[in-house]
Amino acid sequence: MKKIILLGFVASALVIGCSQDSKTDSQVGVYKMEKQVAKGDSAETTSLASEGNTQYKIYTAGEYFYIGIGKDSSAGFGVGSYTSNDGKIVETNIYNSGDRDSTESFNLEITKSEKGYTQVLNEITVGGKKYKLTEDYITVATTASATALDGVWKQSKNLNVTGTDTADATYNEYKVYQNGHFMWAAHNKADTAAKYTTYVGHGTFMLDKDALTEDLDMSNVNGAVRKYNIVVTFNGTDEYTQKTSDTSKVVNFKTYTRVKK
Repeated sequence: MKKIILLGFVASALVIGCSQDSKTDSQVGVYKMEKQVAKGDSAETTSLASEGNTQYKIYTAGEYFYIGIGKDSSAGFGVGSYTSNDGKIVETNIYNSGDRDSTESFNLEITKSEKGYTQVLNEITVGGKKYKLTEDYITVATTASATALDGVWKQSKNLNVTGTDTADATYNEYKVYQNGHFMWAAHNKADTAAKYTTYVGHGTFMLDKDALTEDLDMSNVNGAVRKYNIVVTFNGTDEYTQKTSDTSKVVNFKTYTRVKK
């Protein structure tokens, strides 16, 4: 039941997040979930981060982005836009690993605390049953000042170059940078008959001119947790290309386009 509520919600509900508005304090930043309580008609289930379930959220000025990994390495994510007014948050999905590109919206209630905040979703349906979902988050410390990368991005092109050969490997991926932290999430199929597979990651980053260093500290991809040295080229403020290379002499070029509210 805990896995169904925690990761089922992460994968299909598209509803976690906060925002900023001239009438409210800013929620832009990085947060980590400590506790989730799902209350149904006949039962109440509590899931704790200490049990091995990890969920991060990053909030930019206009978008939200969350990823979750269960103790069994199953994963989910969601990205969308939001509006807020006096602690009432309305989130609209752009893409998530459950309902994908639906445009469903949800109403959230946010209460701040010294450590972070609590959000309440009064009704959500999981597995055909309705729940009231309450989640507690702590604020994760800022590790760097603002950069040109801050915001949410979507992969628009992915090219692998080996000598004179170029292969198009574009897939469905989103990425976010904020407060020195970054996250990415991918959701795609190996072929038309395959099921969707979800991969996510979180870490910290530093940007010095065109030199980007990403230190991935969490992922459900085997062997992915390490430091990456990337060369970044901006094409205006809303597009950039990152260049990486590996030991097999493959040079990878990924281009990302900014996601806007």
